[in-house]
Amino acid sequence: MPDVPLPECPHARRMWQAKRPRATYEGERIVKEIVVVGLGPGSFDQLSMGAWKYLSEGNLVFLRTVKHPIVEELTARGLKFTSFDYLYEEKSNFKEVYTSIVEELFTAVKNNPVSKRIVYAVPGHPFVGETTVKLLWEKAVAQAENTEIKVKVISGMSFVDVLLNSLKIDLLSGFTILDALDISKESLTTMHHQIFTQVYSRLVASDLKLTLLEVYPPEHLVTVIRAAEISAEEKIARVALSDLDHLTWFDHLTSVYVPPLATSSKKSTDTNASCQYPLDPLANILDKLLSPEGCPWDREQDHFSLKSCLVEETYEVLEAIDCQDMDKLKEELGDLMLQVVFHTALAKREGSFDLNDVIAGITSKMVRRHPHVFGERTVEGTADVLKNWEEIKKEEKGNNMTEKRVMDDLNRTLPALLLAEEVQKKAKKVGFDWDNVEGPFAKINEELAELKAILSAQGREGEDKERIEEELGDLLFAVVNVARFIGVSPETALYSTIRKFIQRFNYIEQEIIDQGLNWERLDLQFLENIWQKAKIKGL
Repeated sequence: MPDVPLPECPHARRMWQAKRPRATYEGERIVKEIVVVGLGPGSFDQLSMGAWKYLSEGNLVFLRTVKHPIVEELTARGLKFTSFDYLYEEKSNFKEVYTSIVEELFTAVKNNPVSKRIVYAVPGHPFVGETTVKLLWEKAVAQAENTEIKVKVISGMSFVDVLLNSLKIDLLSGFTILDALDISKESLTTMHHQIFTQVYSRLVASDLKLTLLEVYPPEHLVTVIRAAEISAEEKIARVALSDLDHLTWFDHLTSVYVPPLATSSKKSTDTNASCQYPLDPLANILDKLLSPEGCPWDREQDHFSLKSCLVEETYEVLEAIDCQDMDKLKEELGDLMLQVVFHTALAKREGSFDLNDVIAGITSKMVRRHPHVFGERTVEGTADVLKNWEEIKKEEKGNNMTEKRVMDDLNRTLPALLLAEEVQKKAKKVGFDWDNVEGPFAKINEELAELKAILSAQGREGEDKERIEEELGDLLFAVVNVARFIGVSPETALYSTIRKFIQRFNYIEQEIIDQGLNWERLDLQFLENIWQKAKIKGL
């Protein structure tokens, strides 16, 4: 119902209705309205006619912030408004600020005695990076059936429009816009053009740089743009990512553009392969580290000094697999990949080969050794695949493998258990193997008896360490044979047992600590009881 009585004269009533503030009627309800307008990127010329119409009609106007270049021009044109800048000082975080703005807008339109409409003006386009507009719209939609307040949005030119013009980039070429205050490594996409907004200080720029350096090389060029296409205020600088926070003129109108990573244009010796993202960024970082301006420690390394690192990272990958920890596996695979790229970078510095050659070689090998997938050869099962693999290896080596001794190409740097397994596999290929697993089991009993005999005899004859070591080695070799026959990796089996032992031992130690006991005062039976408790718990 109208909030004041209507004139009795029909003509006067029509004149009165024409002059009174407009409102939208739904049945007998008067619907009040919050009109959201975009102020554009910054200059008055970029303000839409629709936005200016609502601003200049004499409505009650609210601005999210006066920190926008167009506000000075609007003030000069006589616009009266209320800003919410004071909330940024009162509230402890942005979420509270934005929520308070929405609540105050709804309160203002409900309590406005003069007009049924208020105007809320925000920088740029209302739906580009404006959290308050999103919250305002969501609240209006949620209360649509029960409220007399509607929200209307008038579009405006956004900062993205002027940035595209300044950068000369096609929006359809793949584009991502992110808030610099709310990003993570996982949110980045190095294949697209990316713009980061709200880079309003050197501190924000520094945090942004650190996040970007997780996936981009330090020398990757980025563009910093402040007040795009606003005369006398616009600044554009193109700098290396590592120097991003060295600039001093960041403010609330500053954005950072990060172009996609370009793939390497270097041609490999193999014309069918090229080094492509995502290894390029890592390769670039290693090149930088090994350069004269790089890291002193990295520059001192060579293939031999890195051997232990390679072995260590490999075993950490195996541990992550055994723990079934996918986050850890992802991290450890990255560390292992670093070792591969590090060795490749060293070889490149020596002029031997580069990452292109490594990738080209393994790519060609995988295609060549899988003719049943990439060619026309057919196989009936795994046995055929393995047979083809060995035949192709012989062809690759010039059909001269038979001229070598069976054990000539063993990798003798393998850990002992793995090397024992490889030796037995080589022997098996020429028929020197047991018929079934009963043979290795019998050999275990034989070697165990010989070890016991030498140990019992040492009390009479004195310690013979060399013979003991020999017999123990024979026993271990026999155990490896059994493991091979039953299809279990002895290395993996032993590692799993070690890990299980550590878990149970840690449980015992924690029990001792919890009970306030000392190791020295406990007998083996007491410790064994705790060990059994650990087993019951599944450790």
